[in-house]
Amino acid sequence: MIGIKVRCYKEITRFKIQNPVSVRWNSTNSPALKTLEEMPGLSKLPVIGALHHFLPVVGSIGHIENFFNLYGHFHKKYGSFVKMEGILSRPPMVIMFEPEHYDQVYRVEEENPLRPGFDTIVYYREVLQKSTFDGVYGLTTAQGEKWRDFRTKVNPALLKLKLLKVYAPGIEEIATEFVERLKKTKEDPVYLQNHFYDEMSKYALEAVGFVGLGARLGTLSEDLTEDHPARRLQTSVKDIFDLAIRIEARPKFMKHLPTAPYRKILAACDTQWEISSMYIEQARNTIKNRGYEIPEEDKSIIEKLLAIDEKVAVMMANEMLLAGIDTVSFVTVGLLYHLATNPQAQDRVREEVQSTGTSRRYLKACLKESLRIWPVIPANLRRTTKEHVVGGYLLPKGVEVIAPNEFLSKQEKYYTRPLEFIPERWLADKSDPLYYGNAHPMVTLPFGFGVRSCIGRRIAELEIEILTSAIVDNFVVSWHGPPIKVKTTIMNLFQKPYNFKFESVK
Repeated sequence: MIGIKVRCYKEITRFKIQNPVSVRWNSTNSPALKTLEEMPGLSKLPVIGALHHFLPVVGSIGHIENFFNLYGHFHKKYGSFVKMEGILSRPPMVIMFEPEHYDQVYRVEEENPLRPGFDTIVYYREVLQKSTFDGVYGLTTAQGEKWRDFRTKVNPALLKLKLLKVYAPGIEEIATEFVERLKKTKEDPVYLQNHFYDEMSKYALEAVGFVGLGARLGTLSEDLTEDHPARRLQTSVKDIFDLAIRIEARPKFMKHLPTAPYRKILAACDTQWEISSMYIEQARNTIKNRGYEIPEEDKSIIEKLLAIDEKVAVMMANEMLLAGIDTVSFVTVGLLYHLATNPQAQDRVREEVQSTGTSRRYLKACLKESLRIWPVIPANLRRTTKEHVVGGYLLPKGVEVIAPNEFLSKQEKYYTRPLEFIPERWLADKSDPLYYGNAHPMVTLPFGFGVRSCIGRRIAELEIEILTSAIVDNFVVSWHGPPIKVKTTIMNLFQKPYNFKFESVK
């Protein structure tokens, strides 16, 4: 009996070390354990939940344009844990301000990570167009085994480092076209102030289309007509994203009512699938008519995915279009802004770009630092599939645990001079107070965490670095005006005007 107890104790100890979460069975002797109902947070009302707190004038919080300010308010008022219920028809949400706490939850949930997407797109793919998608639901909407099956299929095609060699020349060509276009548009400062982000989106769509659809779309062409496939694709992607956010804010019983926005988003989804299928079919014919095999490492993403399944190829192209355009656009604008307002850093990047070497070490550090300050998504999220004991609270199954990464990344607790753009922190020695590794590794997660982290990260970074290099090589970038403002919907977005000035490098 004593031997059994010793072995059991060793097994429990081993389990607790390997799995750093307090599960339900070992919390029964914790009299201080609190329930979700006891967690501090926003009060709720029937039907609308905590939504009344965000009403202008009468709400206790009112209208807040970005999550950074909202999280600052919550942290100051409530502390390390904040509960919100009845927001945007979602399950209870818990914001955790200590990285050790959400790290604990996220790592245990890694076996089957649930990260809910837009209900409207899920409904479109899994119900309305079930026969079309036939079990292929993509990475942004699928969960559980459906998600894991799709990710397993596309991983080999998208995660090879040699892909960068395949796509770099084509993306460099697109960046060169963008620079030539910028040489003309920069002469109209009013246009740039209002449309620079739109111009950036054209580059992003062209680059994503080149990678995901295997074709040059012609987005940067000056004579693009409204019925051109590239223009229709650009419009459909924008409509899907904008309308999905609007519809997501509705009460659950209203989300699938045939309203004008609902009909419009369904039409946009149809258009995106139709045009993506057309380009994928063209790519298939090109490969078929090539007449010879090429080495596996030289094959494009499209060729590798078509070898698996055509629907997988079309779905992955749709996923890249939805996730890649605003991501590349926002991050590149943010990086250019930081280089414009930190001319010494810009000079160093230009020196690096114009040198004979191929290293872009400092540019990469600038990108990391810009993403620390302004990630595309200000927070990460997981929905619990089991009970968790965290920080003295028992969290039930079905709670959405939010990691406020942007807020934490700007705290002195984790980074020295956190509000300053200091790329050197990503190059500093471990003994340097600036060293980024002094922060908890779960604080800054611009590409997500674990197996659900961004599958297109390397391609996105390549597109951003190539375009930034081309711009800095040709222009001295400056900013003339008040600091740029950020607002948040589901993701961060910059607000007009874009007060950039581009002067030719002498």
